Amino acid sequence: MKKVLFATTALVAFAGAASAEIAISGSAEMGFVGGGDGVGNPGFAAPTGDLEFHNDVTLSIKATGETDTGLSFGASFDFSKVEGDANGNVSIDNEAAFISGAFGTLTMGEIDSAIDWAIVETVGNPGSIGDDETIHAGYMGAFADGTYDNQHLRYDYTMGAFGFAISAELDDSSNDAGYAVGVKYNTTFGSTAVGLGLGYQSVETGASDLDIIAVAANADFGNGFVAGIMYSDWDSSIAGADMDHTQLSMGYTTGAFSIGANYGVWDTAAGDIEGFGVAAAYDLGGGLSVHAGYGDSKWDAAFGSDAGQETYSLGVSMAF
Repeated sequence: MKKVLFATTALVAFAGAASAEIAISGSAEMGFVGGGDGVGNPGFAAPTGDLEFHNDVTLSIKATGETDTGLSFGASFDFSKVEGDANGNVSIDNEAAFISGAFGTLTMGEIDSAIDWAIVETVGNPGSIGDDETIHAGYMGAFADGTYDNQHLRYDYTMGAFGFAISAELDDSSNDAGYAVGVKYNTTFGSTAVGLGLGYQSVETGASDLDIIAVAANADFGNGFVAGIMYSDWDSSIAGADMDHTQLSMGYTTGAFSIGANYGVWDTAAGDIEGFGVAAAYDLGGGLSVHAGYGDSKWDAAFGSDAGQETYSLGVSMAF
């Protein structure tokens, strides 16, 4: 998912409920993407040296309502150009519906699991049109979400600075299921805002079982600088498949200019897989901003080649 801001451009009220509205927003990207020469890592898809045009268009719709008794409900989805740098068909993505009240919020659809809800993977990222800072081999952003049909049912409850969530993802073609829980807590130390997260996820397939434990901390120092750290342990029932992952991130914003960087490394039995990414943006105002990104990936010779891969992008994003 592209990390750009959506701006509401239409707000339409309609009858049939105590209170209801539909918000329509959109975004677009145009520019160039490419990659340096390198050998592709298995499971890591990236450009291999060609400079290409890139464009992307998304229309987002969110409908919300409220019953006479104060129960909130709603649904949201995106119309997006099919991923890829060539022109393509439009698809519907990120479908979700929710019901919310004093009891908490129940959401179903293509959403974060409870562990992904609780854990902040990176901070300070202004985004790039090529997602270079989040597609490098060392980056981890979704844990085991999507192991089945990528449709989650999540319950979350927030009380002040504390939040709790539990979720499930089912396999439509078998009895396999995945579960996750997460907790998060926000506090302050002087002028520094601190966020803490802890999560657990378990997925079962016919081939293996996987248990993940993750912890994260991030800080906003109140002067434009933010930083974060995340660690996760992946315990697999397959011999030799255990691994752990560490990710560091930071960012700085001053005026209209923002820059962010992250570094991640997978420690596996076969060797390390690591990478870093940098993204910078300049806000021109009115929803238009210039974005640049760079990503670099490396992996040990145990994976077949002592090699790496680079990606880069430059262009503009538009929010409507």
